[in-house]
Amino acid sequence: MIIKDIKNSILKNIDSQLIKNILKHVLKKDVFFDDDKLTDSQILLIENIVKKLNKGYMLEHILGYKYFYKNKFFVNKNVLIPRKETELLVEEVLKNNLKNKTIVDLCCGSGCIGISIALEQKDCKVYLADISKKALKIAKNNISKYDLSIKLYKTNFLKFLFKNNINPDILIINPPYIDKKDKTIDNKVKKYEPKIALFAKNDGLYFYKSLLKNIDKLYSLNQNLIIYSEFGYNQKEKLEKIFEIKRVKYNIEFKKDLSNNWRYFILKKD
Repeated sequence: MIIKDIKNSILKNIDSQLIKNILKHVLKKDVFFDDDKLTDSQILLIENIVKKLNKGYMLEHILGYKYFYKNKFFVNKNVLIPRKETELLVEEVLKNNLKNKTIVDLCCGSGCIGISIALEQKDCKVYLADISKKALKIAKNNISKYDLSIKLYKTNFLKFLFKNNINPDILIINPPYIDKKDKTIDNKVKKYEPKIALFAKNDGLYFYKSLLKNIDKLYSLNQNLIIYSEFGYNQKEKLEKIFEIKRVKYNIEFKKDLSNNWRYFILKKD
């Protein structure tokens, strides 16, 4: 059987991008053509993948990995699947001169942000931190995969920085920011991705309010600290109000993603 036949039968009702990713996985190559032949074992593998997709499983969990930025990362049900828009945080951080700088990836999940930066800039020190022991296990696997020297911390948000006297030059935060009452979240996401990485108290704003409470203490560690943080597409106005009280001392710049949604901010001391 050739690929064209598979597309018209087993993969008939599957999204085109998913089809491409499934075939890349099965064929173990990026380029293929409709008249390429498939072995019986390859067809069986495709059938098994489609069965799991039809049960509601996410492709990344079925395959056990996700490509992010330029690299392949292990993922499972214990970490949030890296999103394309989060790559913008990596691109923004890499605009800086990172030589001999200390970078902290907080709420790191799979570690994809910090590890991507470490792979691009070999002369910086990177720390990964998360509250989830299971997530840190995946992050550790990804660190080992790329043979990097990165220290991991299990922590409740910012506490480990003060406890361990870590003075970051760059702090990257991709916290849980979805309101627990949000009805628009895809059922697959709610069912198969870790709730601890998705939802936050206070209408999804808990971690930003915690950041505000600790902001002066953070900048006492390093006056030149730059903070990068992702947030929900509909949270910009609420965040402006939260940080308004500190506008005299700190500058916060909001930026959009490629879909023209407000997606992350950059915070510096004036």
